[in-house]
Amino acid sequence: MHYLVASKPAVCPSGFRLVADGEMISFEEPWSFGSPLIASLDGAAVDATKVRASLGQGVNAFAVEALEAPGSGRCYVLGGHIVRDMERFKPYAAAVPEVVKSFGGCFLARGGTVTPIAGHFVPERVVLVEFPSAEDALAFYISDRYAPLLKIRLATTEARLVIVARSGELPPQVRAKAAAYLRSQR
Repeated sequence: MHYLVASKPAVCPSGFRLVADGEMISFEEPWSFGSPLIASLDGAAVDATKVRASLGQGVNAFAVEALEAPGSGRCYVLGGHIVRDMERFKPYAAAVPEVVKSFGGCFLARGGTVTPIAGHFVPERVVLVEFPSAEDALAFYISDRYAPLLKIRLATTEARLVIVARSGELPPQVRAKAAAYLRSQR
């Protein structure tokens, strides 16, 4: 199984099942994909040429190997990064699963093989974490428990991270709390 991450095309590509296409908030470097669509594909391989053709012109996309099928979560944390210092990154990778789990998160993809499809930013590592709610996803990212790990991640990678609603808008209280957090980080 694979997950496709693409800037939102007009329709989900054939063969893929829509997982999330709701409102998103970017927390790190500019998310160059615009509003992302996340879709799943059963099967062993992704035919990048076929997917690129079904997405149409001007769409950025990559696929990543899945660990788990999507559940009933309402929100996702999608992170993509290029690792600059793997040795200093290792403590982050070792500690983050416990923190994610403590906020109700489940890794759907984590560090699997990334297949470039279209566009200029193709991360080396991708994580896709499903959370029960947008509140849980945001609480994870802005928590005191995650803060020391986030410092490691930002110091050792070219990082991008967004929170994406399964569908529709993120709750107003989540948008407001995220905006306040982002202002405090400037």
